[in-house]
Amino acid sequence: MAEAAIEMIGAACVKRISYYSRVEEQREYLIREMTMLKAFQRDVEEKHDSSKRMNNFLKNVTDIIYRIEDVLADFDSPPRLMPPSPRDITVEIRNKVEYLIRIHRTFGFSDVSTTSSENQIAAREIFGDQTVEHFVGRADEMDILRSYIHQCRVVSIYGMAGLGKTALAQKLYQHHLLDHHQFDAVAWVYVSHKFSRRKVLEDLYEQLNPNHDSSSSKMRDAELIDRVREIQQNLRCLVFLDDVCSREDWDTIRDAFPSGETPSKILITTRVRSVAEFVQMKASGKRYVHKLRCLTEDEGCQLFRKMVRLTDVPDFEANEILVQMAKETVNLCEGSPVAIIGFLQFMATKNTLEEWMIVHRRLESFIRKSHEFRGTLQLLSSSYYNLPHQLRSCFLYLGHFQEHSRIESEKLYLLWEAEGLIDDRREQTLREVAEGYLVDLADRSMVEVHEDEMSVSTRFKSFQLSKLMRDLCLLKNKELGFFKVVDFERGPQLVPDSLSSLSRNEAYRLAINLDKYEDGYDFPLEDNEKEHIRSLLFSTKENHQGLVWPRKLHRLSDFRYLRILDFNGFDFQVTNLPQGIGKLVHLRYLSFRGCILPELPSSIGNLTCLIILDLRVRPLSKITIPDVMWKLKKLKHLYFPLSFLTRYARKLRLKGLVELETLINFNPGMMNVNDLSQLLKLQYMSLNIGGSVEDIACVTKRMNMDSHGQRLRTCIKISNFDCYTEEKHSVIRSLLASQSLIIFSLEGHFRRLPVFDDISQNIARIELIGSELIDNPMRTLEKLPNLRVLVLNDDAFIGKEMVCSAAGFVELKHLELLNLQKLEKWTVEEGAMPKLSTLAIQSCGKLIMLTEELQFVGRLRQMIVSRVHEELKANLGEVHVLMNESTSKVQNARPNISIDDVDLEHDKTNCWYNSENDAIFVLFVFADNGGVIVNPKGEMKDSAITGPIGKKCTDLWPRIASAANAIV
Repeated sequence: MAEAAIEMIGAACVKRISYYSRVEEQREYLIREMTMLKAFQRDVEEKHDSSKRMNNFLKNVTDIIYRIEDVLADFDSPPRLMPPSPRDITVEIRNKVEYLIRIHRTFGFSDVSTTSSENQIAAREIFGDQTVEHFVGRADEMDILRSYIHQCRVVSIYGMAGLGKTALAQKLYQHHLLDHHQFDAVAWVYVSHKFSRRKVLEDLYEQLNPNHDSSSSKMRDAELIDRVREIQQNLRCLVFLDDVCSREDWDTIRDAFPSGETPSKILITTRVRSVAEFVQMKASGKRYVHKLRCLTEDEGCQLFRKMVRLTDVPDFEANEILVQMAKETVNLCEGSPVAIIGFLQFMATKNTLEEWMIVHRRLESFIRKSHEFRGTLQLLSSSYYNLPHQLRSCFLYLGHFQEHSRIESEKLYLLWEAEGLIDDRREQTLREVAEGYLVDLADRSMVEVHEDEMSVSTRFKSFQLSKLMRDLCLLKNKELGFFKVVDFERGPQLVPDSLSSLSRNEAYRLAINLDKYEDGYDFPLEDNEKEHIRSLLFSTKENHQGLVWPRKLHRLSDFRYLRILDFNGFDFQVTNLPQGIGKLVHLRYLSFRGCILPELPSSIGNLTCLIILDLRVRPLSKITIPDVMWKLKKLKHLYFPLSFLTRYARKLRLKGLVELETLINFNPGMMNVNDLSQLLKLQYMSLNIGGSVEDIACVTKRMNMDSHGQRLRTCIKISNFDCYTEEKHSVIRSLLASQSLIIFSLEGHFRRLPVFDDISQNIARIELIGSELIDNPMRTLEKLPNLRVLVLNDDAFIGKEMVCSAAGFVELKHLELLNLQKLEKWTVEEGAMPKLSTLAIQSCGKLIMLTEELQFVGRLRQMIVSRVHEELKANLGEVHVLMNESTSKVQNARPNISIDDVDLEHDKTNCWYNSENDAIFVLFVFADNGGVIVNPKGEMKDSAITGPIGKKCTDLWPRIASAANAIV
């Protein structure tokens, strides 16, 4: 019996060894095929074709690549989940690859690049002519550019496609073409993607030298370059280079322009900011870079009036419906001339008010249709095709975010990483590469980024897609089957992109907004369509009541190859968490951000491929977390909530998470602090410590360890920790000295700060609460070279006088002085805090500052003052530099002053220009929703007061008048 059993076991082992040998052989083959297909896919995409035939071909290539990835993932799965016959699968894939190769050879795609480029050029020429024909406004920009053309060697105009860069340049071109006093010769050359260098040189020669006696076509390139450069050197020439796409394009023609002193000038238009800043003639000095703005509402309405002629409405301005429709059109088109013109031409057959009133009922829908059918998106699509290969998928990923939303940059980086869209570069972390991608998209005017002056972990707090760019993103997603958006925000009537069913190859990723979903609504997803979905992103409003979860999505285990699973804003006390999450063994990203989740399933421990886990549930909600994190060996980014519970009050183990790079909200009271020493790849960690000397010492030891050559950045918040003993003081001094420390918050008695040399030079934020410092803390803190945020709260300083020295706090941007009950005098020397933009002074009842001591306030963008001495409030109200001209003229600046319960805000949308009397009026908005309109002299316009202000306005009038006078 024993021998038979041994023989059976031996046979099983041989069979298993043979199976794994075949798996390894097939794995190597599939990896080679996938590498070849990805290279082939990149090569085909670079042909820039947008035909249906090419899109279908690329979908098939993508489908095979994803199929290979799924099979490779199965090979790495537990034995029970591995495919029974790996050879059959590879034969299937080989047949598909051979079929694609035959299709490619049979039909070929050699001519598609030309067709696509011609279509884009045709759309550009049509819209270029129309934007010139219907040019409105921009008198201010015209004047600025004429002035700088006179002063500078190079003038660059950049901005998003469709804003009218070419039209504005054409107006300048036509002006100088007719005016021969300033320039002897003027030339206009279109420089597009993949342009002909020879053609550009010939056009320049023939336009700058119209009376030439020799044909440029007979000259060699070197001779032609010399001739063009010589003409510009000897004559006063103005050259317009339209649509320069890249630095490389400029480098190929720069030799044709004189580098030394010359009276000639260059004006370029480009969509790319870095190109605008790159083009210059080094020996010639001055240049000017101009960012083109959108049309104002008035300019947009002027364009609307110019193009809309109704037979039954002789007086446009007298018709309130048309005036309102014009404003709504401009806002929905976001001030883009091309979008407005495209819509109005789409509506060209509407000649009566009745027809326009019908349009008005569904205005946004008509505008969206016009973008697609009138070629607006085709014009914008060149921005997509000019993207480097690795950025195309990154851009397509943006389309699933909800319209008008500000998107957190960190979430985007994590999604990109989980999808494998970020190139692995040795000299940079994936986060740094991802941030570079976002910078590149912003540089190309495809997204608008919002910098975070208080963040130390990322440069950008958030970003936003314009409506046009989101429409472009959705269109390309639809063509390529990359992402599909299913939006129930309007109830059973889905957004246009959601109308078609999800067939194989239709879409690999789903973003589903369930805000107004109700049981019984049709859901465009069948069971047999689930297996190929790679990403599921669910969203709803946090205050959504009575949410019904779609029946077709109750069992998530059907999404066998799912990589991304994101729940945003759901209350899983009201609706049950979908079943089967623990069976999604290929999952790489799982997030419950902003949700209410009573308990995390212990089956999460089965997700051994997970690299990102975000458990930052809604604040004040409690989640119970099982002790399974240690099983997730591939985890790179782990986000805990601020507070949570564990099963049986056991501490969570993190031992073994050797790949972990990001650890957020680590709490030694809930986790084993000794496990930190094994997390050798940590790059960023934040901790909340409750006053234990041992825990702080252990954390400090980890902070000073090497992290595989990467500098560890640490944010630490310590509460209930009074340093009345030398032991405790010594522990905090050691912590502050660690160069890993970038954010430090301490709640408790500290009495004296260490000397400047004993504090980390990398520290960017300090918050001291109840520290009872007896010496002026500014003397030490102002020397920290990277300190950007400082908060002193609850008698953090108990002295009477505080001084900020000249040249101190060179990087400080945000300062809060809160509940400093003994502070009587604060001196800010000239030159101190040069970058300070936000200041809060609250509950400092004894602090008094004279008017001349408050001059630095004029540099601020925001100031909040409450519960302070009446004399300080009065002096602040009298300071006419509260928002002086240097601040109010900074582009995009939004100064804000809040004094007690009264807010005085200056928002660029609340200022307008009256051409009749050259007056600028400012609307001040109060905290109780009241407001007042003032003119440049600080006088009320027509005694206009809105809202429940009453007597308060009279009391505050000196301050309002002073602030208004400073702004305008």
